[in-house]
Amino acid sequence: MTLETKRLILRPWEEADAEECYQYAKDPRVGPIAGWPVHTSVENSRQVIRDVLMVPETYAIVLKETGLPVGSIGLHRNDLAEKEDEAELGYWLGVPYWGRGLVPEASRELLRHAFEDLKLARVWCGYYDGNEKSKRVQEKLGFRYQWATEDAPVPQMGETRIGHVNLLTRVEWSAMIVPYMPSLDDLWFRQAMMADPETMSYNHAWGGTIPFPEDNWNDWYDYWIVNHENKRYYRYLKNPADRYVGEIAYHYDDERSIFVADVIVYAPCRGVGYGSRGLDLLCDAAKKNGVALLYDDIAIENPAITLFLKHGFVEEYRTNEIIMLKKEL
Repeated sequence: MTLETKRLILRPWEEADAEECYQYAKDPRVGPIAGWPVHTSVENSRQVIRDVLMVPETYAIVLKETGLPVGSIGLHRNDLAEKEDEAELGYWLGVPYWGRGLVPEASRELLRHAFEDLKLARVWCGYYDGNEKSKRVQEKLGFRYQWATEDAPVPQMGETRIGHVNLLTRVEWSAMIVPYMPSLDDLWFRQAMMADPETMSYNHAWGGTIPFPEDNWNDWYDYWIVNHENKRYYRYLKNPADRYVGEIAYHYDDERSIFVADVIVYAPCRGVGYGSRGLDLLCDAAKKNGVALLYDDIAIENPAITLFLKHGFVEEYRTNEIIMLKKEL
């Protein structure tokens, strides 16, 4: 598998990467502070690639501008991450690239992969006493401090150190999504959601997928974003890896004289908790904009009913086809 960010490609290691790996791993500032010895030769790096790095969920950090690896990042199973739904995040980066934000960028994408694709519940991360750079990275990523171990073994270095352990849960990751006002060019994402049968399965009673051709984008954008008249609100949901995962919206229904809510999470991003956080963000925005009551009419078999009820919506009425819910903001 290959993952991508704005500046990076995360791809599996190859034996052909040995020279680049050695170029950075021979520096004593890189390995020892993370708990592994400096590489002694290109052949040593090739052996490490074969024995350590060429495993599932370990990736070379490759700069798009050069196509060459400058570090490594991975999700590992070990004594810290014992359960099936857990992993430990580990990383290192060549010294010339320190201070450019590359490790946080790569880590956010790998955490996205962990929670969205692998459906992990917890990701651990640690650092040894004195590794302030790694400590700051983990703080930036939202990890929470758990404990310190006075005599943590460092097998590859033949010593013990003070080890610090941090944790990030799927719930905490989902809580970091933010509302984002899309540009006109960003509407490709809404087009993709509207055309995806799984994402739009909740709408099957009203026809399922919804055509959203590019020819309609200007008029739609003008109506929902530019000239909303305080009757309409629309935002994407964006995760910490800077990727769109869904949409939140409300609009004023003139016929019924009510504000109607809308929360959609893109199907590949479900199961993380984005819908729950998105509904909270929508209610907060509506309240801030002066909306007193927010409604939603949901198909009777739609599992989203449970989500709305958990977030303070109550049943107004129901028919054979829909349940009308409302919340006082």
